[in-house]
Amino acid sequence: MTLRRVVASGTAALALVAGISVGAAGTASAAQTGGGCVYHDKDGFSVRTCIDGDGAGGIWADVQTYGSNNTSINMCVEIVDSNQNLVPGSRNCQIVNGSSSDTGTNIVFPGSGTYYGVSYFTSPTYWYGGESPSISI
Repeated sequence: MTLRRVVASGTAALALVAGISVGAAGTASAAQTGGGCVYHDKDGFSVRTCIDGDGAGGIWADVQTYGSNNTSINMCVEIVDSNQNLVPGSRNCQIVNGSSSDTGTNIVFPGSGTYYGVSYFTSPTYWYGGESPSISI
């Protein structure tokens, strides 16, 4: 009797896990195209602004700096839609060293549309870091 219960419980658990896996696989894909990075160089300072996604509707952007700028900068990166409206919850700003830094947004799930990663610096002066290629969901 005990062996029969264990086998029955194991079979039910396996069916439950298989059902969850099949359900998750069915909902985990969202059509996504595009993404990538753009580079800007000026006076020995390079900025790379990127956008990417997980294929399930989540997207994020990041910005990296390289070069001879050894000052502290307030580096910001955010995601905007095709009308240049900020995607809520995506903006992230950090004080970093300009010569080698990386800052990313939170992952956001904005729904269908076209989106861009945008980077900029607010100190010591304002400087536009660039806009990534588009990503579409």
